[in-house]
Amino acid sequence: RPRLEQLHHPASLLGLDRAVERLARAVRAGETIFVHGDYDVDGICSTTLLTRAIRAFGGRVVPFIPHRVSDGYDLTMAGVRAAVAAGARVVVTCDCGTSAVTPVATLQSEGIDVIISDHHLPGGDLPNAFAVLNPKRPGCESEDKDLAAVGVAFKLAMAVTRALGGNENTVFGMLDLVALATIADIAPLRGENRVFARYGLKMLAETKNLGLRALI
Repeated sequence: RPRLEQLHHPASLLGLDRAVERLARAVRAGETIFVHGDYDVDGICSTTLLTRAIRAFGGRVVPFIPHRVSDGYDLTMAGVRAAVAAGARVVVTCDCGTSAVTPVATLQSEGIDVIISDHHLPGGDLPNAFAVLNPKRPGCESEDKDLAAVGVAFKLAMAVTRALGGNENTVFGMLDLVALATIADIAPLRGENRVFARYGLKMLAETKNLGLRALI
């Protein structure tokens, strides 16, 4: 019997406090936040969730989904160019970035802070980003290692909302996206993923999300 109370506190993600502080500062200063996703369901839902959560308290957000053919997978130089063109001061990746060493270094050299939000297993050294949120990264004490990227984005969005004194229901209200992405990414339906799926599927049946209603 999964319950929302069984979700672990977001602070167990290594680097979360640093990421939240930077995003809160960006929102207060009116800086442009560039949310770089991925073109699969998990990446798109993660990008949508984080974009809507930050916009809910007045943040300036530019979402970006790379083109599968012309831009390729992951944070690449196409994403770097788009972030620079958007005038971004902060880039947050969703469902990518753990292996993007060179693009992250390029963005950081441009004075753009990079926060990686991902769930893929690191294959080598982590990028020298402002913060790396990934339950599979070495040293992360997050209890649930099976989260899809949308689960990581959910935790980040919830932590930022709490830091800025926003309404947590804004984030909980997007559990339909969390469930969709978790299941589409074939994440194991145990632990927190089971909680996300149970509540999100209930919400999905009566979703107010126009895109999801069209798909249904």
